[in-house]
Amino acid sequence: MAQKKVIKFFATWCGPCKVYGKTWDKVTPDYKDQVEFVNVNIEKDTTGLAAQYRVKTIPTTVLIREDGSELIKDGRLTKEELVELILS
Repeated sequence: MAQKKVIKFFATWCGPCKVYGKTWDKVTPDYKDQVEFVNVNIEKDTTGLAAQYRVKTIPTTVLIREDGSELIKDGRLTKEELVELILS
């Protein structure tokens, strides 16, 4: 069974991304043993993940559950919204 994964798409020049990055940095260490966290700078994305998930706005957060199902959230999430996403 695959591990749950959460991907954050951002850009260094994006104001909302900077704010969300602080929230992300506070929340993710608490779940690092349960979830794989991935940061993707859309300007340096050589993996093609931004295209794969059709990222049109930033920040965008993608949850990939153990069963392979996905949940995509556009925009900056609050601490509570990010925790809810991680636990869903």
